[in-house]
Amino acid sequence: MKLNLLLLLFFGNILFAQDIDNAQDNILLTRYPGSKIIYYFQKEYNELKFAIQSAKPEKEPQKWLEVSGHQTSIVYEIPLGKSTVEVMKNYQDAFKASNVEILFQCKGGECDGTTAWYSAKFFEKVYGKDNRQSNGEISHYFDFGTYHDAQRYMVGKITTADKIYFVEVGMTPTYDGKPVKVCVEIIEQDDLQSGLISINATVIKDQLAKEGKIILDGILFDTGKATLQQSSFTVIEKLDDYLKSNPSASVYIVGHTDDVGSLDTNLQLSADRAISVVNALKANYGDFGTRLTPLGVGPASPVATNETEAGRIKNRRVEIVLKRNKQNYLHLKFIVYA
Repeated sequence: MKLNLLLLLFFGNILFAQDIDNAQDNILLTRYPGSKIIYYFQKEYNELKFAIQSAKPEKEPQKWLEVSGHQTSIVYEIPLGKSTVEVMKNYQDAFKASNVEILFQCKGGECDGTTAWYSAKFFEKVYGKDNRQSNGEISHYFDFGTYHDAQRYMVGKITTADKIYFVEVGMTPTYDGKPVKVCVEIIEQDDLQSGLISINATVIKDQLAKEGKIILDGILFDTGKATLQQSSFTVIEKLDDYLKSNPSASVYIVGHTDDVGSLDTNLQLSADRAISVVNALKANYGDFGTRLTPLGVGPASPVATNETEAGRIKNRRVEIVLKRNKQNYLHLKFIVYA
């Protein structure tokens, strides 16, 4: 998906102002015309929380999306006189034209049900010290963690042939009469997640017939918990398709972890995550009875080294393992020995 080209259609010819040294646009997104980069950094791997549900007064956002991967963080200063309404409209139009999945968006007091700057918590929690500034980039996020009724916020998900991108766009006036600032966060997940794109009932059946197991990339949990992230249901739905189109098949749902933490904790966590997948199938798609068996093996069966973060990401997974068809086995045994 060439999202940057579509954004150019909306933005037209772009004249770049003077950026800070070593800063550049991400290839995924271009900038609002005439704006300049005033803060910039990249991290090979980082974990962030994006808000995907509004807050209640005096509370943090009611729901978070935890994302991890290669991070690009850019703060733009928009030309004086441009409003957050106008700038956000460009991003919204470009996202919609590119079929980007908009996970959440809000503005001003709608983000947490208040118009009082001294009681607004949404932007403070998203950009404050516990989430963003804890990375040491305090000045980078400073203006975004304070409330202004003209603030805008949006989170989108972009799926390509081999990657998944999570994009957060936040914007705020620093003070009345001052230029608008736009913070763009892009988290890029590599092809570890590509199974989310191509997996279907046929792929699951073929892989189980060939190898007896398949890794369900795209089933994600909140960090250290067995709570399924909403994006996981896209994959769980494909597993439901497989089970319904193959009514004689029974499977183990196997949870795996990395080796960070104690063995007992990881064994329990992997079992709880397997149970969560089984429960999600039963609650949303039907009772499959004894065809589903949850099982947690903790860190006992890694697919990569646990010495690197990239390896640990691969090891935190859910696999489907095909059970032997006992009826067929007994039938074949009878034929052989008859």
